[in-house]
Amino acid sequence: MKILFINPNITSSMTELMAAEARRSAAVDTELVPVTAAFGTLYVENRVEAAIAAHAVLDVCAAHSEGCDAVIISAFGDPGLYAAKELLDLPVVGVSEAAFLAAYMLGNRYAIVCLTPRLKTWYVETAHAHGLAGKLVAARAIPGPVPDITQAKDDLKEKLLAECLGAIAEDDAEVIIIGGGPVAGLAREIRDEIPVPLIDGVSAAVKLAEAIVGLGPRPPRTGSFARPPPKPAQGLSPALMRRITGRD
Repeated sequence: MKILFINPNITSSMTELMAAEARRSAAVDTELVPVTAAFGTLYVENRVEAAIAAHAVLDVCAAHSEGCDAVIISAFGDPGLYAAKELLDLPVVGVSEAAFLAAYMLGNRYAIVCLTPRLKTWYVETAHAHGLAGKLVAARAIPGPVPDITQAKDDLKEKLLAECLGAIAEDDAEVIIIGGGPVAGLAREIRDEIPVPLIDGVSAAVKLAEAIVGLGPRPPRTGSFARPPPKPAQGLSPALMRRITGRD
């Protein structure tokens, strides 16, 4: 099985961090193909940056999905997820989508713990957009600035741990999702210090993508996720232009 693993931001060190965690969860015969967005921002934190990232995700999908069995969009918030599902004839999984679904299966009350207030806002909106906010009881962010996003997992580990414990004690959370690519792997590192299930979106996305491919679903030929008919376009990358105009 071959999975295209997209980092929608431009930080290659973050791609490496997330891909390393993804490989920990992948089956031995699963090949991950990590690709970093060609344009965008250092990391994706708000609606503006998510819109930019969505375009970058579609570019990567068009250029690198050939020969792959599935795609993972590895930014919590899932920029471009529904558009990518519509563009491609193969399963596309978002890391927040996968984390929310896992949380639904593990308890009746889940909480999100993340790095910044703006991320918190975006992640809550994402849960609602996916129709998976019914069991969301809290979203918590670390107060104060994040000095170096690429070192957030190590630098802010204790603060994130404290927010996880707070969600359990104060919000009665039964499952905790640690959201954000920069903290991929933290759930695994602190799981023994938290008395409820912890979910890492990257790991959840890998296992969900493998499972969906194993089900062998056919691509949709009708409905809103069927590939749109071709139409004229301009100003797009060559690979995306071929997809949109039907010349691929």
